[in-house]
Amino acid sequence: MPHPWRNTSIFCNFTPIMTDHPEQITSFANPLVKKIRSLAYKKYRKREGVFWAEGVRNTLEAIDNGWDIDALVYAPTMLRSDLARERIAASNLRKVAVADRVFERIAQSELPQGLGAVVKLPERSLADIPIAGDTFVVALEEPQDRGNVGAVVRTIDAAGGRGVILLGQAVDPYDPEALRTSMGAIFAVPIVNCTTAEFLAWSKENQFHLLGTSARADAEFRQLDYPRPLALVFGNERVGMSASLQQAVATMANIPILGRANSLNLGASVAIMAYQAQGAWSKHPT
Repeated sequence: MPHPWRNTSIFCNFTPIMTDHPEQITSFANPLVKKIRSLAYKKYRKREGVFWAEGVRNTLEAIDNGWDIDALVYAPTMLRSDLARERIAASNLRKVAVADRVFERIAQSELPQGLGAVVKLPERSLADIPIAGDTFVVALEEPQDRGNVGAVVRTIDAAGGRGVILLGQAVDPYDPEALRTSMGAIFAVPIVNCTTAEFLAWSKENQFHLLGTSARADAEFRQLDYPRPLALVFGNERVGMSASLQQAVATMANIPILGRANSLNLGASVAIMAYQAQGAWSKHPT
């Protein structure tokens, strides 16, 4: 599914002043500033029911994909995207202007762009993943690396996947690092956290073929079919796939390692398998 917008001029054409400032914040002690700073931590995101999405791409993706936004927060003299300025001016959402130094205080990136949004955490279940004859999803068992999860979401969006399923005790996908590495894809791809038992019951009910990876598998990943609906299943970054989950996976594949490296990281493995699945299905007779 194409992205709702693609515009290479997002970061160009600086216009120094915005005239519509419904609210202006200049103090570090402002309650909203303190709240946004606290959202760097999972316990406060959970308590407040919101997360902080920083940057032009993340903010516009949240708007374009219809997410529930509490406030748009921007620094008028820092924000250099004319597209973003136009979208802010046209929006009926609550808009809060802050001084540059205040935005620098709340920013979680090294090069803040002067725009972010306070976004409500979604309540998602497996029922939110759209299922059709050509559906494929990715399931990650207890992933612990925030950057990996964001990168996987970005890859699955690019490869045409319909969802990312996090099994068990997984990292928060709305962590700032996961948001950064997803490059806005987190707003386009449903992300669900559930138990392994719930995932297996759902996949069985919807007739998903489960395909996983293992260095000990006999079949090489290019030798396999990738029937749909398909779930690509990956184990934890450190310990791999649990024995119980591996037992439930119908097909296991290996990704050959030809150099001195003894493994690939999770993001690379998902990318290889997702694009192999995409390529195999593109040759499928319609």
